[in-house]
Amino acid sequence: MSPHRIVSFVGRAAELARLDAELAGVRAGSPRILLVDGQPGIGKTALVRRFLSRHPGLTVLWASGEQNESTLSYGTFDQLHKADAVPADPLEAGAALLEKLGDLQDRGELVLVLDDAHWADTASLHAITFALRRLRVDRIMAIVIVRDPADQRLPEGLRRLLAAESTARISLAGLAAEDIQGLSETPLPLRVASRLRDHTSGNPLHARALLEQVPGELLADLGSPLPAPRSYAMLVLSRLAGSAVRTQHLVEAMSVLGASAPLWQAARLAALDHPVAALDEAVAAHLLEERSTGNGIVVAFPHPLIQAAVYQDLGPALRMALHGRAAEIVGDELARLNHRLHSTAHPDDTLVAEFAAFARREANAGLWSSAAVHLTRAARLAPAEDERARLTADAIEALLLDGQVGEAVTLTTELPETCPAAVSGYARGAVAYVTGRLEDAFELLTDAWKHCAPDEEPVLAARIAENLAALCSMRSRGAQGAWWAEQALRLAPDRPGMGMARYFRLAGLGISGSIDKALDLIPSLPNPEIASPFELDAICGRGVLRTWADDLKGALRDLSGVVAASAGRSAPFRLLAASMLGYAEYRAGHWDDAVVHAEISTSIADDAGQAWLAAIAHGLAACVPAARGEWDHATAHIRAACGVRPDSTVALTTACSAEAHLAAAQGSHDQVITALKPLADLGHQDGSHEPGVIAWQDLLADALIAVGADEEAEAVLVPCERLARERGRHSVLAACARVRGNLLAFRERHSAADAAFQEGLTHCARISMPFETARLRLAYGGFLRRWGKRALAAEQLEAARDALERLAARPYLERCERELAACGLRASSGHRRRGTLTPQEQAVARLAATGISNRQIARELMLSTKTVEYHLSHLYAKLGVTSRAALIATFGNVRDPG
Repeated sequence: MSPHRIVSFVGRAAELARLDAELAGVRAGSPRILLVDGQPGIGKTALVRRFLSRHPGLTVLWASGEQNESTLSYGTFDQLHKADAVPADPLEAGAALLEKLGDLQDRGELVLVLDDAHWADTASLHAITFALRRLRVDRIMAIVIVRDPADQRLPEGLRRLLAAESTARISLAGLAAEDIQGLSETPLPLRVASRLRDHTSGNPLHARALLEQVPGELLADLGSPLPAPRSYAMLVLSRLAGSAVRTQHLVEAMSVLGASAPLWQAARLAALDHPVAALDEAVAAHLLEERSTGNGIVVAFPHPLIQAAVYQDLGPALRMALHGRAAEIVGDELARLNHRLHSTAHPDDTLVAEFAAFARREANAGLWSSAAVHLTRAARLAPAEDERARLTADAIEALLLDGQVGEAVTLTTELPETCPAAVSGYARGAVAYVTGRLEDAFELLTDAWKHCAPDEEPVLAARIAENLAALCSMRSRGAQGAWWAEQALRLAPDRPGMGMARYFRLAGLGISGSIDKALDLIPSLPNPEIASPFELDAICGRGVLRTWADDLKGALRDLSGVVAASAGRSAPFRLLAASMLGYAEYRAGHWDDAVVHAEISTSIADDAGQAWLAAIAHGLAACVPAARGEWDHATAHIRAACGVRPDSTVALTTACSAEAHLAAAQGSHDQVITALKPLADLGHQDGSHEPGVIAWQDLLADALIAVGADEEAEAVLVPCERLARERGRHSVLAACARVRGNLLAFRERHSAADAAFQEGLTHCARISMPFETARLRLAYGGFLRRWGKRALAAEQLEAARDALERLAARPYLERCERELAACGLRASSGHRRRGTLTPQEQAVARLAATGISNRQIARELMLSTKTVEYHLSHLYAKLGVTSRAALIATFGNVRDPG
């Protein structure tokens, strides 16, 4: 396999988004100064160039400092402002640059880039700093690229400017493993990319060097150390060769021990009784560094590539011998196993079993990534196909729980052809399930259950049953899902894994209408922060049940505690916990918090490839932006929900409901009906029709009433009312009362409509759901106003307005304001007060009153022309004048501030 062909730019989505956001501010008339810093090779210049390539209409000025020109005065400045003669004074040069920047803005937004500022000459830096400090309202983005903003080669004024609170900073760290994957034009497994990321600290320059120079099969061999890039390695080995023999032995021993190790271990492996002199020389040569700890002296490599260069230069015989001796010295179990592996050409069954045992202990602790790596290693070392198959299936499960779905899909190709049917069906079914192929998953898993002997293989059977429980719940087979969850808990109640059998038992019962029964099954549970993984699973389930049962206070307590304690849990668990907390916060009116947790859940869903849950996460995340009138944000979530929607009734319901919420906020009744038609056509389904789980019937009925289809609305409303009364769901009964009131008002049964709205308020008094209550009051107030009862209408509408203002529910607030205006209660707009002039406005006014031009004022005050124009527009408004002549006539009336 040849080395990989690489691409020029990957990743940095968050940084590019940050640059885009700053540019939006510039376009709104606010200048931005941005600092982009990071170590050499980290991709600072590449990031800025990619950003500029995304905005081809920008005017760009680019200057770069050069190391061999750092003493050439105005060498860098001349790249920005070419002129026959550059002023000798940096202030004059800065003023000239400021004037040029003002002229260039006439073409549109301007970006000034100063690359490698640490190599720029001092005069240029002073002039540029002077200009940057005087940007006020200019449409200019200035980007300063530097390794370290505290570099003493930068003038103090520029260092202060870069450290200012108003300066945005983007500090580039190493690329993530997923981005390292993108560097290669050919597929690069995530485990390989993760290893390469750790090896190079994510430095794109070093990672590219390895991808270009190292054969693909060596990169893919997790058991073999990676080399350093050739040029770097040559420098390291040259320094090592110039050292004393004892120093060479110490550094070589360290390369086998790892990135760092206690000095006594390195000395013992190098057979040095007195290692201090060797350590001194290695530190002086920048081959090693000393770190003092509470447990003695630790020796470390300054960079992973130094260790790689030395290790790669060892001959096979010396390398294996050192690993064999290291296995007898180190105390860490995994380190011993790895040293034993690298000390022999033929691993034995005992070593394979020890690797597998270690991996399973990692899984028990929720360390899924580590478990996957070592289970995969054990599987590849195992001589027997049956053992290899089971270890591979275990590794696939660990990868799925860690969110490495692509890796899990790839690993299924390593299942042996003679793999037992139960093992193969489970592994492939679990992959199909997480990737959203639920129909395939159900067939594979049910077939696996048929071929499994639960009494003989209880853990495998429990894994199959837990996945079937999740599948059934997602497909609206609540009771069946609860039964499968009970089988999983009966067979292996304490097994490691997804850790959600208790959740799916409770959720299955809940969506099938047995919330109270499910709550009765839950024993007394501790606080989430001290709960075991299995107790945390149950607390999460209880929190969701409480959300559906209108106990939002209890739900928020449970779910917020679960989210806080979910570090180390599986990706699906963390996703569900964050998503359900966001939904509870939405219903409780904690919308800012809901947005945060919704974004967390959608990020996990997208980043961890959880297609089976992504539609739910994105659908719920659309609720707040839809209600706030943030159309683009809500639409993006809805598109994501529809784009990944698996064959799942719950996912369908969530996505359709989200579309309907957005359409309802926009006042588009036909779109509400279109969005919800698939749910209306389903017939009764667990979850989708269970009151309190996902709200949509009230939206559909209201839309039908609005288009005059009152009989169809009645048909939707009646079964929802009946179930809500049976379950005692006050939130749903309040929503139904709102719809019932609207329906009766449409039929001109005004007294009955009034009674329905009043009944809704009674239900609202028993819940804490401000948005639902505000929507009811808004509808009631509108009805009362049309019925001619304006005073009563105003009372309801004002209460609704207060709640909608707190929620920032703009579309509904605008409707409320229109209703209030119809009641004759429109608030007066008032009059803008004439303000006093600021000192800078006074200075501009005085010069303008003399009759000189805006450009001359800018030169006089050393401001940009745009800033002068901005100040003039403001002082005109404050003084109540509209022309330069009026300003001259009235300037004597200007009042000093204060």
